[in-house]
Parts: sequence; C-alpha cells; structure tokens
Amino acid sequence: MSEYSGHENLTMMVSCHNFNNWMYQEILPGLKGDILEIGSGLGVFSEKIIHDFPNSSITLSEISTKYVADLRNKFSQKRVTICKLDLNKKEDYEQIGYEKFDSIFALNVLEHVENDTFALKQLYQMLRPDGNLIILVPCHKFLYNVIDHQVAHFRRYTEKELVQKIQSSNFKILKTFQFNMLGILGWYVNGNILKNSSVNNSATKVFDKIIPIERIFEKILTKKIGLSVICFATKS
Repeated sequence: MSEYSGHENLTMMVSCHNFNNWMYQEILPGLKGDILEIGSGLGVFSEKIIHDFPNSSITLSEISTKYVADLRNKFSQKRVTICKLDLNKKEDYEQIGYEKFDSIFALNVLEHVENDTFALKQLYQMLRPDGNLIILVPCHKFLYNVIDHQVAHFRRYTEKELVQKIQSSNFKILKTFQFNMLGILGWYVNGNILKNSSVNNSATKVFDKIIPIERIFEKILTKKIGLSVICFATKS
C-alpha cells in the first residue's frame, strides 16, 4: 500500500470548508486538555485545534514521512509536536508515550489500519484516566466499492461493530451517531454504480455548498443514518 494512496482525495477535501467545519463541530465537544490527532494529513483539523486550544499541548501524527515533514514546516509553535505514527507498530506508540493525553481523535483513519483492535488498545494506554477518544470511520458495508479499495480501506464498519471493538479495548462508550446522510447517495452512485475509483471533484464542490441545508436535515432526523459513524468513548 502506498502511503500516498489517498492523497488526491485528501487534497480535494481541503477546499471543502463547509464540510470540514461541520465535521470539526461534531467532534469538538469531546476534545479537552492535551490532544493527540491521529492521521493529521495536510493539517486541516490541526489548524483548528491549535487555534481553539491555546493552553493545550498538541501532538500531530502521521504514518507518511512526507506529511510529517510538511506538518513540521507548517506548524512551528513550541507547544505543537509532530510525530510519525504507524498504528500497527508498538514502537511508535512507545516513542510518543503512554498516559500522556486528555483526548485523542482520529477522523477517517481506523479503516486504513489492518489490525484496528491492536490500535485501539494502544490508544487506550496513551490516554490519561478519564481521557476521551473520538473516532470517525466510514460505515455501511454495502457501500464498500472501488473508491474504498483505491484509498486502501481495509473495511467499512457497522455502528455495532465499531462499538464492540472500542468496548473490547476497555473504553466506555459515551455516544455514537451517524454523520453525512447525503454523502451515501454520492458515494453509492459514483463508486458502486459508475465504478469511478476517485471522488468527483465537481460534485464535491456542489456538495460542499449545500452542507448548511444538510446540517438542518440531520438535526431533524436525529443522525440515524450517514456515510460515516462517529463514536465518543472514555477511559474509565
């Protein structure tokens, strides 16, 4: 698997300001204290947490050595640390440190990890007591298609499967909900029907413009169905 397998899609999503802000607002309530971001990528969410948590130590992490170098060039604040982290390599966790963080979040990362249960158990150890874990992953197995394969997804989750794996790592589940209902249609048509191996750039731009409307609909429908599932858990 190339560490840049999702680079094209990641670059495209940088300009989706409405979508990224929406996703960030959904996970923001679980963030506190010293924060570890898993899979910082191009730093879209890194910028937000650095701005919103001025008194916190922030650790950004990436499996890609190129992204690590780019993040170090982009963020030079003393309270920001950038580390290489392969979620299936114990030595990477040990180098960063255990019982070091008050909150850890990973957005669209766990599906790229072959041994996701091992990763969750290591993240549990990296949290301090009462620390929070926020995970966002793609859901609905019937949606697995050529796009997932192209960006090296090992799986799509069911909400039940994600909860069971997080609980088996000793976390206490606080809440779960699904996210991005309209994204299901676009993902299914583009990848399952048309067999396109990448996200459509033009469609993505249109989608980003209607995010404010989608947010209203999802509040009404109480977040029961979506392209992704979000889980908040804590180390009890």
